[in-house]
Amino acid sequence: MLTKKQRSQENTVFGVYIKEGLYSLAQSRKKHWMEFFNIFNDKDEWDGVDLNKVNILFTYSVAAHRLKELLVSIQDEHVRKNVRPQESKIITYTGPLAEKIGLVEMDDRYDTVDNKVLIPQLTVKDHLDIIHTKEYAGMHGDSKEIQNRLLKFYENGINWDESQRFFFPDVTPPAPTQKPLTKEEYLH
Repeated sequence: MLTKKQRSQENTVFGVYIKEGLYSLAQSRKKHWMEFFNIFNDKDEWDGVDLNKVNILFTYSVAAHRLKELLVSIQDEHVRKNVRPQESKIITYTGPLAEKIGLVEMDDRYDTVDNKVLIPQLTVKDHLDIIHTKEYAGMHGDSKEIQNRLLKFYENGINWDESQRFFFPDVTPPAPTQKPLTKEEYLH
């Protein structure tokens, strides 16, 4: 089992347990942000994978210390770490009284405070593509929700955070935009 300190180290690559016989990879980034990748394997074995060449499914702000059932191994010696720029555009509250949900761009601190507001108020009618492709800035700390999201993507190709319905009740999940990639497919 990984210690709390191991799970919170920046730029660590983790083996991710989804269910028996299904694993994926994640990498911690600045300020508790974690990238989850479109690569799956039946074992938590990742030799030869370069995360710079694997699509990022989603980036969450995570409470890594609460993900002990999810983050099952450190893969730093087996995987080339992702060095692409970290996602900076997120969906968050934009009004002074948290009455609006909009799109902001974080600065290089990757903090959710005092960021550049790109779109002050998102609507399903005008901004569905953004709602489908950008993540909410809230802290995620539920292993089961992350496992379910990864499993649903693996099973049907739909990459969707169901919690978006809280802010946008009329939104429908996106259509599949990419197919799940197995380690075997990646290596060939």
